[in-house]
Amino acid sequence: MFDRIEFILGEAFSALRRNTWMTFAAVTTAAIALFLLGGMTMAYLSVSRYANSLSDRLVMRVFVKEGIPRPQVEATAQTMRQIPGVKKVVLIPREAAWKKKQAEMPEITAGLENPLPDAFNVTLSDLKSAPTVATELEKLPVVEKVNRLSEVQDLLASIIALIRGLGLGLGGLMLVTSAVLIYNAIRLTIVARWREMKIMRLVGATRATIITPMLLEGMIQGALGGALAMGLLWGAYSGLGRLVTSLAALGSWPAFPAGTALGILMATGAAYGLLCSVLAVTEQESTFTADPRRQGNR
Repeated sequence: MFDRIEFILGEAFSALRRNTWMTFAAVTTAAIALFLLGGMTMAYLSVSRYANSLSDRLVMRVFVKEGIPRPQVEATAQTMRQIPGVKKVVLIPREAAWKKKQAEMPEITAGLENPLPDAFNVTLSDLKSAPTVATELEKLPVVEKVNRLSEVQDLLASIIALIRGLGLGLGGLMLVTSAVLIYNAIRLTIVARWREMKIMRLVGATRATIITPMLLEGMIQGALGGALAMGLLWGAYSGLGRLVTSLAALGSWPAFPAGTALGILMATGAAYGLLCSVLAVTEQESTFTADPRRQGNR
């Protein structure tokens, strides 16, 4: 049992040493692909978390029609609080708003009558619900105008779409490139050792014993690419943290989840390398089986 495991591992690492430059190209290309996908995923999640946190910072201003009695205005505040997606409603009386405006701009407001209407500051529980909440607020009979948050939503949606597109486009292109490299490395190993593999089968070696080192070779290449991608991500994240901290004078920068990132990227890379190896082994075996001339050389 242990001899078999030693043989499989030895063959896998021997193949990696024999195809040094092909292995280097496959590992680095897979690393770049996983780095792009991992980095874009982190950016996407960060922007999404930021968008969700904006619901407590962005306030939807709702203006009341002129001439509405104050009791009716206050009753409307209770109605607004019952709308799904509304977290908090604060009434801004026109008198209080005018006093604040006079304090801010005394020269401009001097001698003028109060032109401001009663208004509400509406805080949302979720920024995604802004269009629905705005529509419901506009249906209320006392509401004159609602300042929607569509511009903020459109900006965040554009940023998220851009990040998703770049991640899928660039990362997908590099994944295809690394797949070709891993695939060709395994095919070259099979072609170079086909007679040796035939002899091994004649002396009793099972198919699993013969092809497992090749599958491990692809898994190792993918896993090494994932580990290298984690190092690149850690370096980029740390550099960004130092830059943001120095520019924005932030107290701290969130720690990079190195353990989680390493596990996810290595597992993803290993699974990806295994898939490429399985495809290469299957295709190459079928090629040798289907070609009579190669069957004769076996």
